[in-house]
Amino acid sequence: MLRDLIENAEQYFVSQKKEWTEILVDFETRNQYKVLDVDKKEVGTISEVSSGIGGFLKRNFFGSHRSLDVRVHDADGSPVLRLERPFFFWFSSLEVKTEGGAGLGRVERRFGLIYKKYDLVDANGRTFAEVSSPLWRLWTFPVRHTSGVGEAEISKKWGGALREIFADADTFRVAIEEGNWSGPERWVLFAAAISIDFDFFENNQGSGGLFSFFD
Repeated sequence: MLRDLIENAEQYFVSQKKEWTEILVDFETRNQYKVLDVDKKEVGTISEVSSGIGGFLKRNFFGSHRSLDVRVHDADGSPVLRLERPFFFWFSSLEVKTEGGAGLGRVERRFGLIYKKYDLVDANGRTFAEVSSPLWRLWTFPVRHTSGVGEAEISKKWGGALREIFADADTFRVAIEEGNWSGPERWVLFAAAISIDFDFFENNQGSGGLFSFFD
């Protein structure tokens, strides 16, 4: 179900699950998301693998700069995908792998003076798409395929003033607007929404940790 959605659908949503502990006392808990189709039916889940005191300290001291181990499951609980990222200071690099560990590509953040930039890279190290969004377009991330015939967009959905202030539970719309994107490319595009959330919206409630200076 999830595989069919990611590899064939024109659009879908990735919605973060917030826990009341995080909302009320500002402690960063492990990130969890739901994957929703256009009818808002849940077709998959995304969960950060982090537990115990070590995980707690990593999330709250290193914040959005922490290393990540994220697992993606189908609605029936079957494992589908793994996302892995090492600790970083300046620019994140998120590896996208099958559950068996085969590489599909990666999402690499690049330097941009007034633009938020990423390269979407395939398993052979070739950049197949680029994300470039000016800083004043806070919630919209256009994606252009390097072939010149493919466009997509990752955008954060407005949840209402109270929700944004108290619960920063991010919801992203991923839309493929044109072009023939391969299955692996679509999975890397899917992972880009997660990477963007960690890099640009993780710190909305002060959860940047000791390294928020580098954001």
